[in-house]
Amino acid sequence: MRLILIALVLLNLIYFIVVFLLGDATYTPPAPMKQGIPGIELLKKGSLKITLKGNRRCFTLGPFNSKKATKLVAKRLDDSGSSVKLRHQKTMDTLNYLVYLPSQNNREAALKIIADIKKFDIKDYHLIKGGPYKNAISFGFFNDLNKARRHSEYIRYLGYDSQYTEQKAVREIFWLDYDERRDQNTPVLKWSRTIDPSSVVQKIPRWCEF
Repeated sequence: MRLILIALVLLNLIYFIVVFLLGDATYTPPAPMKQGIPGIELLKKGSLKITLKGNRRCFTLGPFNSKKATKLVAKRLDDSGSSVKLRHQKTMDTLNYLVYLPSQNNREAALKIIADIKKFDIKDYHLIKGGPYKNAISFGFFNDLNKARRHSEYIRYLGYDSQYTEQKAVREIFWLDYDERRDQNTPVLKWSRTIDPSSVVQKIPRWCEF
């Protein structure tokens, strides 16, 4: 067994000497490339540059509440030499918050609660006669969530199971995709504020797709 181990060590030593001394001679170069097939070329670090549209950069501007205002801003961008694309989008918008008592079993039960509510200093209340809140009692609509929550808590303090909920509606908003020269700083935010003060728009960088 010992002789076998010594023989293996000697063989590995001889192989190492042969490879070290004759390595270049035993090297087999790769097969030449076939005609018509491009070879692989390694790029130096930092030599790869992505150019999307020459000396242009692109942005998205929006959202606008008005299509008319969006078109006016688009016209100014077009006059300044930009390529412009208008997009629209449907979104759910919170209109206000309803404070209410849930629907009662019938109209008579709701009217009985209203008669009892008159004892307190609550000015805004009425019976909802139809729809998903039929026979519920409304305590008004609030634009601010905190005000709706505080009023609901006051009604609960008086002993009624008051609740509040968001009232939403589908709204259409508009966006502008545009490009400009890299050395250009088009005052799109200033134009937007002047043309449509009701819209709070943003200027967002994007890939150039024109």
